[in-house]
Amino acid sequence: MENLIWQDLVSTALVGTQKQAVKLKCLDNELGKILSKLDTEDYEGSLLSAAGAIALYKKAGKLPKADSSKLPQSSGITDIPECNTSAEQHLEMMLNGQYTEILPEWLKIVTECKKLVSAKYLPDLLNLGQRQSNLREAILPVLGKRGLWLAAQNPEWDYVVGNTEFTWEKGSKSAKFLLVKKLRNQEPDTVIPKLEAIWKKQDGETRAILLQALETNLNLDDEAFLEAALDDKRKQVRDVASKLLRRLPQSKLVQRMIERVRPLIIFNDNSVEVTLPQTCTREMSRDGIDESNYERTFGEKASLLFQMLCCIPPSFWCENKTPQQLLQIATQNQWQKLLIEGLAIATCNHKDKIWAEAILTFNKDQEYLAELKEIIGKLLSILSKDEVNPLILKSLSYQQLFTSKHPAVLLLNYNCLPLDTKVSETVLSSIEKYIKANQKQNDWSLKATFKNLAIYLEPSVLPQAQEILTVLGEGSFWKDFVDELIAKLQFRCEMIQTLAGE
Repeated sequence: MENLIWQDLVSTALVGTQKQAVKLKCLDNELGKILSKLDTEDYEGSLLSAAGAIALYKKAGKLPKADSSKLPQSSGITDIPECNTSAEQHLEMMLNGQYTEILPEWLKIVTECKKLVSAKYLPDLLNLGQRQSNLREAILPVLGKRGLWLAAQNPEWDYVVGNTEFTWEKGSKSAKFLLVKKLRNQEPDTVIPKLEAIWKKQDGETRAILLQALETNLNLDDEAFLEAALDDKRKQVRDVASKLLRRLPQSKLVQRMIERVRPLIIFNDNSVEVTLPQTCTREMSRDGIDESNYERTFGEKASLLFQMLCCIPPSFWCENKTPQQLLQIATQNQWQKLLIEGLAIATCNHKDKIWAEAILTFNKDQEYLAELKEIIGKLLSILSKDEVNPLILKSLSYQQLFTSKHPAVLLLNYNCLPLDTKVSETVLSSIEKYIKANQKQNDWSLKATFKNLAIYLEPSVLPQAQEILTVLGEGSFWKDFVDELIAKLQFRCEMIQTLAGE
């Protein structure tokens, strides 16, 4: 009714109170009582007063809309303790953008301490996981029941594995991916049957993502499922299936590749014969060999051979020769780049530690490693911390003066494992010697190489790092680098000490 009165007031205001009288209809409410007291003989005054009263009534008289939906059940109580305030101060700094590259280490230590993140930081941490998929697996163990409950309230956080059946049916691609990885660790026998049950309902992208999750604890029992996926209508799915099968040395796909390559690459006593394939057969294409995927430096036919070589376990070639002998022979052939890169990728596919160490320490100058670049990180990831550190220490001994071309630089640049005390001390000593000799030399490539070095150095070498400041001259090019190095080490030391006191 007040809306009708309002319309009458607007009409009167438009034509003027001298031509149209103010009409105030009777209302059986508080607004009606107020309007009934207005002096209708005062045309202008009653018009403005009525308009003001109705406007205030509309603002003050509305009740909020009732929400009839059921409230979610509580998260339940967990008996796992939360981190203390000091530890979470470091977390807050990283969530706010400081030392973000150190967050994986913080999450790892908290998980090892069997602690959880307090409720205050759960939303920010869940948001971070939503933006950075590489952190999701590290975030999950520190959420606890409350974190899982909270994630279930926001569709953007559905990458968190909560209700298993719900995830299988309605979960996002990332949630299903993490669920498969989780089950591969906890209930491996249930994964393939479940995938078979939902397979036809998934789109091509989801099928490819689910297959990729099978990399966790990949084994020969997966072969039949993966072989069937080689005939999937989506190339994305076929490619993932092929990549996984070539990581199983005993798989039929790998055996087929061996038979194809056996007559094409023949290692003799001191030489190697390389014959290029003439064409890409239909069977080769089914196994993941792609005619369109070739390196310009190789050419089309050589690229086919390269792809096949990458599938074969490098140990296959070691019947009468060591990896070092085979690498030496390969470097003397015109197809050196093809052979060494192919063997390196095959080493990564089959996680062969012997070959990884052989390639990483093949010769002192290691110039051939510069061609491998990103493969270096994958080779290092095959080895444990106790295996990587001696390799780096050995490479540090090849040259006393650190430069961007030092053989250890490539290893340090791509290493993602903690450096032990001995290696850390040697690295810092090498840096100090270099800075003394090159106070103002603008070696940006070396500076970039060591930008994140403090993430992997042993924190106990902080005093040694601080001593480097004493050798810096006025206007030294290296001052910012050393300051950043020390700041990160200092932060890590405090962080680790705080978490150790949990």
